[in-house]
Amino acid sequence: MKNLYLRSAVALACALSLAACGGDDDGTMQLRGVVEGVTIDGLVLQNKGGPELKVEPFAGSFVFPDLIAVNTEYDITFKSIPSNATCKMVNGKGKSSTYGIGQIGVSCTLKPHDVKGKIVGLTTEPLVIINGTHRLNIRANQSTFNLRVDPIDEKKPVPMPGQVGETQAYGLSVLQQPPGLTCRIDNAIGIMGKTDVDNILITCN
Repeated sequence: MKNLYLRSAVALACALSLAACGGDDDGTMQLRGVVEGVTIDGLVLQNKGGPELKVEPFAGSFVFPDLIAVNTEYDITFKSIPSNATCKMVNGKGKSSTYGIGQIGVSCTLKPHDVKGKIVGLTTEPLVIINGTHRLNIRANQSTFNLRVDPIDEKKPVPMPGQVGETQAYGLSVLQQPPGLTCRIDNAIGIMGKTDVDNILITCN
């Protein structure tokens, strides 16, 4: 599973280098850019309050249908953004030139939520559970867990972010059973909604 916190700045910087401008003999050109992190409907863009441009889920780029001329100002803004994300515009405002249009991008990050639950019967340690590449060691006699909380020091973040973004799948499993016990995880698989997941139950016997 992909890490909840998408590395937006790095990925977007790489993608921006691929943005291109097209033109014709009259010197008009496309107003376009790259997109990352859009997983559901809801991203709608406008240029200077003009016609709305809907960006489809998982699109890697957008192109406004109307060509613009050289020395024309543009100002791309959000008419709406997907309900499961926060989005930012990169270089959305500028002016076209004979060299083309600046590199424009939209970067969206899924809203994060906790994955947590209860533990019954854990008398030895460690119990190691995983969610994708995220790993969590659980100590003996813990009665609850949270994937993003270090079981030793609750104020210390775990090595890898343990939250899951809205509309992302999660799937917990046991990587290492505790000595002398067998643990199972109920309600371990699902799709993250708009609130934390807190109905997971780990039972050891």
